[in-house]
Amino acid sequence: MLGNGTSVHLSFIYGLCDYKSRRDLWKDLIFISQRLAPTPWVIMGDFNVSRFPQDQLHGPPRVSKAMSELNECLNAIEVDDIRSVGRFFTWSNKREGNAVVNKNLDRVLGNWGWNKVFNHSYSHFHNPWVSDHYPISVAVSVPRCNGIKLFKFLNYWVNDSRFLGLVKCVWGQRLACNPLEVVINKLRNLKRELKSTFKKPDPNPKKEAIRVEIEVIQSRLLSNPSDLGLLRQEKLLISSLGKVKDEEESFLKQKSRITWLKLGDSNSKFFHRSVASLHHRNHIDKLQKLGGSWPCT
Repeated sequence: MLGNGTSVHLSFIYGLCDYKSRRDLWKDLIFISQRLAPTPWVIMGDFNVSRFPQDQLHGPPRVSKAMSELNECLNAIEVDDIRSVGRFFTWSNKREGNAVVNKNLDRVLGNWGWNKVFNHSYSHFHNPWVSDHYPISVAVSVPRCNGIKLFKFLNYWVNDSRFLGLVKCVWGQRLACNPLEVVINKLRNLKRELKSTFKKPDPNPKKEAIRVEIEVIQSRLLSNPSDLGLLRQEKLLISSLGKVKDEEESFLKQKSRITWLKLGDSNSKFFHRSVASLHHRNHIDKLQKLGGSWPCT
């Protein structure tokens, strides 16, 4: 329990050297994750195995059996590396020349709950001093204001029956200025009209209202199964519900910037988590000047 009353779960990891011996650890993590799904959860420590081929300096360009088993576990428990600063390689054999080996064996991983609540957090891999491993700390600071949000055009707007008419109306305006200013002003006016017409989507109340209507119609159909009017209403409501779901998924897909997953697979939960993870990774705490100093603000 943190000072502000937020409940979190911390797991400190040490993976055994043999990948077969680590399988019990992977099973334990999966078991724990099933009981912590909504709770912010961070996992940190020495996994004794890398996730990717690039996690080893001059390592083999392939994914080993041990790496595959680790990644399968992390996918199953739905965690990923949180943002990090400091050293990339977290372990060294402390040798020289061709005998030197550097690997990324230590990690800090967070689940969706962690990224949602602590999207400003990051891990810091410090200098190793006398150890072969690099010490880790996790910074959890007060979230800062994100400032003014920029206007974003949402792709699903083009499927709305009002869209083309709105664009034609704005673009048909006559403005007394030079051609470049005409384009700029029309774009500015179009942005204002789009923001006014298409509010920030909150599909849940609308979806719930349509579901309630469908239940009412279907209840009435129990006693009048051949009523054409009720059947047509049911069909229209189901079509409306599908449209709302498609708009929500399109919005979340665009926001999460994931292009390799097709629409229509009901991946809204996945997109929500991807958005939270993306915001977490893109957060910038401070900038370093060319001379190496860090500004105070």
